[in-house]
Amino acid sequence: MQIFIDTANPEEIAEANSWGVVDGVTTNPKIMLAEKGCNFRERIERIVRLVDGPVHVEVTTNDWQEMVEQAQGLASWHRNIVVKIPMGIPGLKAVNQLKRLGIKTNVTAVMSVNQALLAAKSGADYASIFFGRIGDMGYEPVQVVRDAVRILSDGQFDSKIIVGSIRQLADVNRAVLAGAHVVTIPFLLLKQMTVNPKTDETIAEFMRNWQ
Repeated sequence: MQIFIDTANPEEIAEANSWGVVDGVTTNPKIMLAEKGCNFRERIERIVRLVDGPVHVEVTTNDWQEMVEQAQGLASWHRNIVVKIPMGIPGLKAVNQLKRLGIKTNVTAVMSVNQALLAAKSGADYASIFFGRIGDMGYEPVQVVRDAVRILSDGQFDSKIIVGSIRQLADVNRAVLAGAHVVTIPFLLLKQMTVNPKTDETIAEFMRNWQ
């Protein structure tokens, strides 16, 4: 089971990576736009120097041929780049073509087991299930993750399930227990995972006793 950090902020990535818990990075256009004033390519090239693992970068078009062109350009920047392709018929076409070109892909915005299955069948290396957004629709995201993982395992697919759209600490626990291969977590939540009031109280007690 792997942990990715969901951010395009180099300082956050460097800090979390120093803890020894980060296996990769996920970004998307919304996250990139939050980093105001940064040059897109320069930012990605900086990120790949910080983490020795997959760095997921998303295309910015809904046309499958343009997706393939953008993906080839993005993948040429570094061997660790995985190209995020939006779920849908154009996306599946692009993934199928990119698989033949040897470019790693992540089908993103997956909201159902059916979509995860199609992503795997098309040749995607990853399928990103949006945990919080599935819950927004009134469905149980844990069941979606659990069923998707089982289908990929039973079908002997090489694809991995990434769980994103993590909004609270309980989401991390639920996604892990559902069998997710990867959970991608915003920095603030990752930082909160290190904290527990009883831990602080216990350590403070030990320090007082020693003094």
